[in-house]
This record gives sequence, structure tokens and C-alpha cells, in this order.
Amino acid sequence: MINPGQVAVGIIVALVVVGALLYVFYSRTNAIEKTGYGSLIMLSIISLMIPVFWIVENNQELSAKDQQQIMNVQRGAVNFATYCYQCHGTDGQGRIGPRLNGNPQVNSLSDTDVMRIINAGIYNTDTANLNKAIMPAWNQQFGGPLTNNDIQYLFDLIRSSDPAYLAKNGYNGPAAINGFTLVKNNIPPAAYATAVAQESGGQFGAPVDMTSKKAITIDIIPSPAGSTCQPACFSPVNVKVKVGTVITWVNKDSVAHTVTAIFGKSVTQPKVAAQIFDSGVATGIMTGKTFSYVVTMAAYNFNPDHTVIYFCQYHPVMLAELTIVP
Repeated sequence: MINPGQVAVGIIVALVVVGALLYVFYSRTNAIEKTGYGSLIMLSIISLMIPVFWIVENNQELSAKDQQQIMNVQRGAVNFATYCYQCHGTDGQGRIGPRLNGNPQVNSLSDTDVMRIINAGIYNTDTANLNKAIMPAWNQQFGGPLTNNDIQYLFDLIRSSDPAYLAKNGYNGPAAINGFTLVKNNIPPAAYATAVAQESGGQFGAPVDMTSKKAITIDIIPSPAGSTCQPACFSPVNVKVKVGTVITWVNKDSVAHTVTAIFGKSVTQPKVAAQIFDSGVATGIMTGKTFSYVVTMAAYNFNPDHTVIYFCQYHPVMLAELTIVP
């Protein structure tokens, strides 16, 4: 943004120069010289005013650009509060969907890729499930509920959480706001309270307490209508078990899956922790087959909070958690 004080100083300087020329024009010249000096004064005035006009116009363009960004981010927050917070969290920090707010991996995507994903979603690469969306399409052109303008608003919201993107595009002041801070104000109070309560239980919600059992079963089931786990679900998605418990996963889905522990809490690019447990990617757990694992002390000590997140290597968005007690 151009400093208005600088513009004012420029105008004052221009007036002083013009005044000096007028003084010369009226006090030091004859009629012929007045004609020449008159033309010179006119050219000088025009020359001096052109940069002033340019500065004012440029300032107006920057202001309009900032106002457009503010409006887009506000509308993006409204769309997010309507369609997205249930999966991506009330602050965009992820719940059962990936973190969008300030996620370096999302920020590193090109603008084209971000727009493509929002528009058309992400589809399964498994040949048996090519028509199953891992993330649904949001654009009306692909069966979603949003217009092209709505997609642009969501794009601007996501990018507003990236300081490097804001700086690169010259946004500062109110235009540099992280739009995810506006989302909670657009969620109905009752729904917001429910969402916060669910989020307080962690990404996978509160664990189902099965510490009284020596052996338990976790099913791998087709994704129920309206669910957010794609293309299938671990059920229950979070269980509390003791060290020594025998866990058996049963594949009740129509395609193969794996049960594979990951390092730490990063679920956007999960890294296999085969030393904890891994059913194996070579053949997978076929339909009707099982995989069993005895919970170890190593699993209890694997993470500071005594949890282990696991996933399907064929479908990395299929995630679940074990909460382990000694």
C-alpha cells in the first residue's frame, strides 16, 4: 500500500515547482517568452501530475485486491462451516480428514492441484474401486454442491493459512488474515459445541474401552452411506486395550486391505512401522480372511501418549487407532 503522506508531499513539491515557474513567467519574461514558458509550464504540470495519478490509481487497485481477498476468505469460511468442518475440524486442523490449516504438504501443492482436488476429489487407484472417491468432488460439474465461485472461496480460505503465499501475493493487514479463525463464527452454536466435544476426544473420537477382554475383534467393513471413512472402515475406529490382548481384524469388505501401524501422528504421508504390526502389502487381507496381533509393551511405549495409529497401505485414508494401557 502507498503511504498517503508520500502522495501529499509529492503534490506539495509539484505545487512549489509550478509556483516558481509562474513567478518566472509573470515577473521575468516578455510576451514572446511568456508563450514559450506557458507551454513549458503546461508540460511541466502534466509531467508532474502523471506519477501522482499513477500512484493514486495503483493504490486503489491494491485496495480493491485486498478487499476482494477479504471477501473471498470470509465466504470460504462460510462454505467450510457448511460442508467441511465435520471432517477437517472446526479450525481446519484435521479430524478424520487431513489438516488443511497451515499444513506444509498442502501448502506445497500447486494452485492447479489444490483447485483440481477441491473440484473433482480424489479417486481410488485400486482397480476394483476406481469409482469410489477417497475425497468427494465438490464442484457441481462433478456432482458436488458448489459453484465455481464457491470453489474459489474455499481455495482462498486454504491458501490464507500459508504466510508465504500471502506475502508472495502482497496481502497484508486485514487481507492477511487466516480465514480458519472465522470458521467457528459461522457454525451454529449447538453444532459447534458438539463438534468441539468430538474433537476433544482426538482425531478418532473417544476410544471404546475393551480392557476387560483378552481377545477382541475389529471389523473391516464397506463404508456405510453418509460415512466419511473411504473406501472402507475399521469398526470400531478407536479401541482401548491392554498389553497382551489378542486383536483379530476381519475383512468383511469386497476387496483386500492391510492393517499396518505407522510412525508418530502424521497421517498425511504415513510411514510404515512394521516392527509394531503389519499384515503385509504383498497379498493383503482378502475378503473373509483375518489378521491377528498380540498387543506388546513395545506398542505401549511406541508413542508418548501410548497410542498407535494404523492404516491400510492400499487405501491410506483408511485410518484407526489403538489406545493401549499396561
